[in-house]
Amino acid sequence: MPDAAPHTAFLRPMLELMAEHLGGAVILHSAPTGEILMAAGGVPGLAFDNAVGATAEDYVGRFEVYAQDGSVAKLEALPVVRAMATGQAVVDEVWLLGAGADPVPVFVDSYPLKDDNGAVIGVIATATDPKRWAMRAERLKQSLSLRDRFVRD
Repeated sequence: MPDAAPHTAFLRPMLELMAEHLGGAVILHSAPTGEILMAAGGVPGLAFDNAVGATAEDYVGRFEVYAQDGSVAKLEALPVVRAMATGQAVVDEVWLLGAGADPVPVFVDSYPLKDDNGAVIGVIATATDPKRWAMRAERLKQSLSLRDRFVRD
């Protein structure tokens, strides 16, 4: 992906808005290295401090990424790496991220960004706290319950 610096004034607010709406983190990666060009937002319990500049090889050790079985994730299994390699979005996966004995479960989506010729030039990855979505689902359930109660009356 070309240098993000010329577009920072446009991209930074967009990533921050996406992260706020999502209730998580939004990360822009360059392909093919996976280098993090920008990061916005966050997930409670996870520190994305100093993420800019990290590459795909840094992820597993630097960000402590675990597979569902608790084993340390292999580089090629990471959603952002798979999206870069295949050019296909990787969505709705749950990964364990964090420090030590208390990894945090997050929903992870990775969307490839392609140039006019279809080559992958980057990836937008998101990490969302499942608790946030559980709270939204509960509010939706309550809203539907209220609606149904008024419709019957």
